[in-house]
Amino acid sequence: MHLDPHSMDPKFLRMFLALAEELHYGRAAERLFISQPPLTKAIQQMEERLGVTLFDRNKRSVRLTVAGNVLVEEARRLLTQTELSIRAVQRAERGNAGRIRIGFVAAVLFMDIREVILGLERKMPGLETQWEEMSSSEQIRALQQDRIDIGFAQISRGMSEMMSIPVGRVDLVVALETGHPLARRRKVRLADLAEDAFIAIPRHSGPSFHDLTIAACMGAGFSPRIVHYAKHLVSVVSLVAMGRGVSLVPRSFARAGLPGAIFKPIEGVAVEAEYSAVWNPANTLPLLPRVLSLLETGRPPAPVSRA
Repeated sequence: MHLDPHSMDPKFLRMFLALAEELHYGRAAERLFISQPPLTKAIQQMEERLGVTLFDRNKRSVRLTVAGNVLVEEARRLLTQTELSIRAVQRAERGNAGRIRIGFVAAVLFMDIREVILGLERKMPGLETQWEEMSSSEQIRALQQDRIDIGFAQISRGMSEMMSIPVGRVDLVVALETGHPLARRRKVRLADLAEDAFIAIPRHSGPSFHDLTIAACMGAGFSPRIVHYAKHLVSVVSLVAMGRGVSLVPRSFARAGLPGAIFKPIEGVAVEAEYSAVWNPANTLPLLPRVLSLLETGRPPAPVSRA
């Protein structure tokens, strides 16, 4: 016998279990703090609903039938499941459990913030996370459309009505094919790349990262000749490894270990990318404030700002 937990009233199940354990209507009614007639009626209704006889009864005794014995185990399982569900809902209301949808750019997975993110699940055992890789711009749209609850992206101030807190900064490095003439240098001057083809993330996907690349090159005295575009950094580095050009990528991304590409520090200037946790202030998910609080403890104190 398998029962749908929504098809059987827990109150009836508790009445049934009381009678199944006492095998006496009077004692079961006393245990339930009710009179005997409502108990008798509830058992009859259960039998009618299920189309089976749960108890063999006469004036001298009450015994469980085969179907009744099966229902004992099912009733206990369903009541336990109901209790667990109620507790889960209560924890979620307090912001201690539930599902949170996360958008992220690949660079975040290779930064120190990765440990903070993983720590969320350790600190909140009832937390279930759902991850989806998206560009920074895609994350903003997904937050607006309530398709994710929080994003980890590189953003510009005034980019949207979203709220944000910085969660990490990382130096940019030059990504070169291993056979590139500059690959043996310990550091690379950006000016030495003036004649190279560049690979970049399109501005509509990652405006902050795209602009950072342009600004760094302009600061070195040239406008980068962007020939190839890729939506994600993994694809950018893959194109570099194929010899399609050079690129600027987060230093932490070197941990990805893609064969055919080598990463060199930039000589003479520090170029940094800042990544933030971004969320929609209109989001009423109960556990979101708890998640944001834990994220803030994993970074240096900084004011919450508009994205």
